Order: sequence, then C-alpha cells, then structure tokens
Amino acid sequence: MRNRFFKGAFILTGFLLVAACSDKGKEIETKPVELPIIKGNEVEVGNKPLIEANYQHIVIKNVSYKLIHEKDSAIIRILDTEIFDINTPDFYKTAEYYEQIGDNKTASYYRHQKVYEKAVKKFSNIVEALATLPAKTSIEIQAHLHNMDAPSEKINEITEARAKKLLERFSNEEKLSHISFSAKSFGDTAPVYPNNDVEFRINNSRIDLVVTREK
Repeated sequence: MRNRFFKGAFILTGFLLVAACSDKGKEIETKPVELPIIKGNEVEVGNKPLIEANYQHIVIKNVSYKLIHEKDSAIIRILDTEIFDINTPDFYKTAEYYEQIGDNKTASYYRHQKVYEKAVKKFSNIVEALATLPAKTSIEIQAHLHNMDAPSEKINEITEARAKKLLERFSNEEKLSHISFSAKSFGDTAPVYPNNDVEFRINNSRIDLVVTREK
C-alpha cells in the first residue's frame, strides 16, 4: 500500500526528497491559518518526556501513509483521500446520502466500493495508532490540498475546514485525551513534490500529523 502512495517519488534526487519532507525553514507565500489549541489532560509529576522521541512503533493499519522521522519529532503523512471526499471539506458520506440528493451514480459507486465504511475504519485505525503515543505528546494537524482546477481561495477554504473538522474529531476521542492537539491550514502553499505532475499533486494533497513531545 505504501508503494502505491509513493509511486513516482523515487525519480527525485535524495537531496530534494529530504529537503521536501520537512517544512522547517520553508517560506510560504500565504501565512497558514492558525486554529485553536486543544490541550490534553494533565499527567502526574515525574513523567518526564524523552528529549529524543522514538516513533518507530507507530503503525496505522490499512491506511496509505508515510512516517517521516526527525530528531525529536515525526510526521505522519496521510493521503487526504483516505478519509476526505475528493476536493471537498467533508468526510466521506454514505451511499444513502448521495441517493437522497439525487446523485445515483455516486451512490451506486460508494455502495459497491464500500467507500464510507472503509473511510470510517481508516479513521478508527488512525485513532488507535495515535492512542499508543505517551502522555505529553503534542500533535499539530496540517491540512494541504493541491488542485490545479480550483482557485487558491477555494483551496484555502477547504483545507481550513478540514483542519477544523479533524481537530474537533480527534479532540472528542476519549482514547486521545492525553494528547494536545492544534491545527493549521496551508492551502496549496507547501507542496512536498513538484506540482507539475498529476501523481505528485495527489501526493501533495495530504494531512500531515506532526508529532512532538513536550520538553
């Protein structure tokens, strides 16, 4: 599954891939939209975080993602289409929803492919993986979308809505109550691959979960 996610990326040089995988120090044209920070529960005194965290244990079943390790943080990079309807701010809806609005073609496809059920399971698997993180973990949700056919204003609107929805969903998960969440919307300002290729644009449309430990 990971091979599908990164098909085509190996044509880049090692230097470009390493540089592109990190947003640190990268200037962007549009300032990201800052969203409210939701703090996790307090933990008992003496539970000191590691200076250099190890995130090797993070495994998300049946989800297309990449785990990028840095010195004391990690980026969980997930294709947006794993949980979001294509080029919309919405999570996948049921086939019945599309039937009710008269879109029988989409309803038939979603029912046949079990799109809604798969997306719900994938989100659940993401929650299960994040739940294994220790107390005093912070996660910044970063939403990105790259669609050449949509104006930047519309793209910014979609990524801001996605970031807010994920922030709310994660913050309402009891299993994740020990984690502090925040969120940013980047629109199309921070691609990790050149935007001149359809498959690269698909990989640029993503949700980055930046995981760090409080020091």
